[in-house]
Amino acid sequence: MQIRITTTAVLASLLLAGGALATPPGPGQHFDCTDGGTSSCAADDEGCVPADSLSYKCSSLAGKIISKAVKGAFACHEKQAQMRFQGASENGAGNSEENCEGNPGNSVKSKFDDGVAKLSSLGCGATFVSGVTTLEATLFGSGPGSFDGDNGNAYCQDSVSQALIGDDDTGWVALNPGNLKCEISVAKGLASLRINVIKCHRKMGGSFLKGVDFAEEDCEEVSSEGKGALAKFNKLRDKLVGAGICPSCLSAAAMDSLASSTISTEDTNNDVVFPCP
Repeated sequence: MQIRITTTAVLASLLLAGGALATPPGPGQHFDCTDGGTSSCAADDEGCVPADSLSYKCSSLAGKIISKAVKGAFACHEKQAQMRFQGASENGAGNSEENCEGNPGNSVKSKFDDGVAKLSSLGCGATFVSGVTTLEATLFGSGPGSFDGDNGNAYCQDSVSQALIGDDDTGWVALNPGNLKCEISVAKGLASLRINVIKCHRKMGGSFLKGVDFAEEDCEEVSSEGKGALAKFNKLRDKLVGAGICPSCLSAAAMDSLASSTISTEDTNNDVVFPCP
């Protein structure tokens, strides 16, 4: 009998040491484990684990809608930057960008609106849909956090003589072809980083709903294998720095700051896609 007790105690100790009894946050609980869960705690992520499969479908679709908008807005601003560099007027390039991003029809915003309608038809709650709509107003607005307001992060100022991109978009016209190539690459890299972070959050929400651990930080940043959303951006950063084509406002340190801010923004916005009860 004594041997059996000792063996059981040793087995329990091994299970605890190996993390077998650890559990991620469950349905309705915060991702950071503040109200449940003992493993895979995402300390810097807002929001909660979906309550059920329908909630996850709503969150997953919302993430995809936002990701498509990020990709679409990048393409609109890339074309605008190229047009301005090639000599197009502020109004000419600006009108083209507006038609692409926000005007009724086949614009990025129209597709976002179609996505919101799908959320409603799927049966997502009114409060959830309202949260996504509120974020839409920010993204397609003109202040901080908007596509237009943040455009100057990549299309940045390197000289007081630079012309503004203009219209309602922040940013400056590149000084030379090399600078333009760098700025477009950084803007695309930041858009991809943002989309990949959203994808990591979707994977985290789905895994936790099933009671499965998920290494969100490895997915989002830099894992031991050198993978992750940030790792991909860092490879682009190193390539651009090595090419020597970037303006001084897009130094390696500046790109690191932009990447960090991008991840932080999506971690904060995560409670819109994965709201708490």
